[in-house]
Amino acid sequence: MKATCFTKNGIQQTISMLFLFALFFCGGCSSKKDQTLKNEKSSIRIYPNNPFYWEYKNKPILLLGGTMDDNLFQIAGLTEHLKLLQSVGGNYVRCTMSSRDKNNVKPFLKRDDLYDLNKSNPAYWRKFEELLAVAEKLDIIVQVEIWATYDFYWGATNWAQNPFNPKLNHNYTVEESLLPDTVDYPPQSKINPFFQTVSSHNSNETVLRYQRQFVDKLLSVSLKYPNVLYCIDNENMVGPEWPKYWSSYIREQAQKLGRTIYVTEMWDKWDPTDGRVTGAVTQNPGLGEWYAQYSNMDLYANATVSNTIEDAQSYQFVEVSNNNAQRGEVHYKTSVYVRNVLEESAQPRPITNVKIYGSDEIEPNEWAGPRKNAEACFWRNIFAGHASSRFHRPPWGLGLTEYAQHQIKSMRALTNAMDFFAHLPANMLLSEREANEAFCLAKEADECAVYFPAAGKVVLNAVDGLYELKWLHIQSSAWLEAEVIRLPGVLETPDQDQWALLLKKLDK
Repeated sequence: MKATCFTKNGIQQTISMLFLFALFFCGGCSSKKDQTLKNEKSSIRIYPNNPFYWEYKNKPILLLGGTMDDNLFQIAGLTEHLKLLQSVGGNYVRCTMSSRDKNNVKPFLKRDDLYDLNKSNPAYWRKFEELLAVAEKLDIIVQVEIWATYDFYWGATNWAQNPFNPKLNHNYTVEESLLPDTVDYPPQSKINPFFQTVSSHNSNETVLRYQRQFVDKLLSVSLKYPNVLYCIDNENMVGPEWPKYWSSYIREQAQKLGRTIYVTEMWDKWDPTDGRVTGAVTQNPGLGEWYAQYSNMDLYANATVSNTIEDAQSYQFVEVSNNNAQRGEVHYKTSVYVRNVLEESAQPRPITNVKIYGSDEIEPNEWAGPRKNAEACFWRNIFAGHASSRFHRPPWGLGLTEYAQHQIKSMRALTNAMDFFAHLPANMLLSEREANEAFCLAKEADECAVYFPAAGKVVLNAVDGLYELKWLHIQSSAWLEAEVIRLPGVLETPDQDQWALLLKKLDK
């Protein structure tokens, strides 16, 4: 039988905090990394003049990104990849703490062919810190997902190779941990008990103590950096109790060290409106019979963005990535719906999209959608008033391919040319508009921007007067020569491609 360590709750919490403090203030850091507490005002925080956006180093920022993988700290050529992202205007990456892919480094060391959950793997955490440090140098914000959901479910490289699996570690048995040694189902089917350790009805301290140790170690690295946002899970299907516990836990640990952090949750349910937008889909309609046999709609009922929207204490921003599986006009309507609900609430917050699905690499890619839809999602999110947009990894997204680079570069060119953080979604200014034809942002009567996913012709009902008009060709990131037009009037794209335009009133 494996050796098991039993520890009283109070003693364990004390040990956890001492462990965290020791790692945070000592732990073999360079002189730069010894500067543990950054200036809070220069760290990532909600922009006080417009709480739908972020501020970093005392300036408002729009987060745009796309990278080759989700567990970015595990890749080769990390610095070059992040420099490429920065060169095209990107400043936002996703980091799942995943180790299920081939050649990934695990977070724990082995002893006699079994993992020891009390022995952190220095290589794993060194890679994680390298990501945060390089990203900080390049002014890139890292959105960390603490629990990489699919590492704990089916597949030969998932739960079957996860150090928390009781058959793979020295620290507990199946009987002691109440964890299965085999998980041959996806999270959409039923819950791995690993995600039920914090249950108010039946907590599992045997496993929870090791989960806390993992999170403490993560925080001992991440809390030294000013450029980190936190998400509890990737595509949560286990309901609200689990992420609420961890949000409280990590915020409390941060506060003890004088840090303020921002936390969200990512839910698996596609529709963030819970059926309030006609045409929005709840789950994947195109993965075939194999998926349908595993889908448990009782789980989807609890895996909804409304959990985040309605709990501003636990979640300081709202992550809506799975909404990006919606298409066309429905996608825009669901995106605007979330913003409007937050606008009407007493606590508006940033809305993030750390994953945008879609590429032409998988045929037919029914669930993720084609490249054109991914490109349009990227723009519709921003024109719906969201704080971030990032392409998911290939082949399920555009990553940082040339297609993604053009989109990021053009979005940055447009938003840098306008008083972006004073604009609001303003499709009400467009008439003679077909579904998914054009989208508008406007700043009172002074300035507005319009995005066209393809060829389009609409009437812009702006305040009467003369405006400077500049067209931006998105695929080349090139501006056409400025012209002067009178509005209200007709706007028509120069050709069949994607276009954006910027209008500034001349006779104010």
